[in-house]
Amino acid sequence: MFLADGLGGLFGGSNVTTTIIFAVIVLVIIIFIVISSITSKKAQKKEQAKRKKVVKEEIKNYLSQTQNLKNIKLEYEKVYARKGPEYKYRDVFDVIVQMYEPKTNELIKTAAYEVEGMTTKADKKTYTTAWQVNKELDIEDTKKRIAIAEKKIKLSKEELKIMKAESLVKSREAKANLKAKEAKLKEVRAKEKANPNVRVASELKATTVKFIPKRNK
Repeated sequence: MFLADGLGGLFGGSNVTTTIIFAVIVLVIIIFIVISSITSKKAQKKEQAKRKKVVKEEIKNYLSQTQNLKNIKLEYEKVYARKGPEYKYRDVFDVIVQMYEPKTNELIKTAAYEVEGMTTKADKKTYTTAWQVNKELDIEDTKKRIAIAEKKIKLSKEELKIMKAESLVKSREAKANLKAKEAKLKEVRAKEKANPNVRVASELKATTVKFIPKRNK
């Protein structure tokens, strides 16, 4: 009887120890996940802030070159990532900004721009994205297109059919352009390999890696 009680106590104590160890391991895992999540979110916020600043500067440069507008303050009103088959190989955004006079903070105007991110492979593990303003957009058309995409405006079946057909045509064009770009890139790399001294334009070295930035207002 004494032996049975002793064995029961021995194995009972072992079970308690195992439970405690298991609980500690689970707690450590949870803490690790929480810390990793917080660190990741901080890194994302930092990257978003950096990206927004770069895009602002690109818009300012565009305004300076095309409209001779300088020393203005920009604030984001809306940033929308275009979706659809035609944007499978491109990162294109509708960016609506408000322009202010820096001294008086008076609103000059609200404008929309098509902004595209061009991702380049720096090395095997590193990618860099350069942002460019393609053109200024009609502000009302842009707002309407975003509202349709966000399903705030309902379209008829016929209108949806037309949009789908147009999207399919653009998708095919984008795919064809991508193939042409890949063929050119292949040709360029072959020339570089044959003659390392040949200098090639940096834009021809861009890869076709898809880059999806955080979508914010």
